[in-house]
Amino acid sequence: MKTFYFIPDSARTAAKQLRFALAQPLENMSKADFVRAWSSIAYLFPGLHPDGFEDADSGWPRVLRRFAAAAWRRAEVGELDDAELYPSDAQWSGLCDQIKNTTPDERHRRRELAALSLECANA
Repeated sequence: MKTFYFIPDSARTAAKQLRFALAQPLENMSKADFVRAWSSIAYLFPGLHPDGFEDADSGWPRVLRRFAAAAWRRAEVGELDDAELYPSDAQWSGLCDQIKNTTPDERHRRRELAALSLECANA
C-alpha cells in the first residue's frame, strides 16, 4: 500500500485542508484526503498526540477527536502505516514555522520536508 506524506506549507494551507475534511464524513474520505487532514491537525496542533486521545485530559478538542478515532480505525485495518498515524514531520514543521529565528539547520530541514511533501503530492 502506498504511503502518503503531507506537510502543509503554511497554517493557511493546513486550515484549508482541515475545513475541507470537517465538511464531509470521514468514512468517505480517500486515504490521501484523510492523510492531508490528519497531517494538518498535527501541523496546527503539535501538542496533540494520537495516543490516549479519548482521555478527558488529553487536550483533544471534541471536534477533532473523531479524526483521531478514524486514524486509529484506519491503522488497525492496515490502511495507515506508523508514519501516517504519527505525522511527526508535519508536526515538527508546524512548530518550526512558528519560530521567528530558526537556525540554518532548521531552515534546511524545513526545506527538505517541503520538497518531500511536493514530491509525494505529485507522485
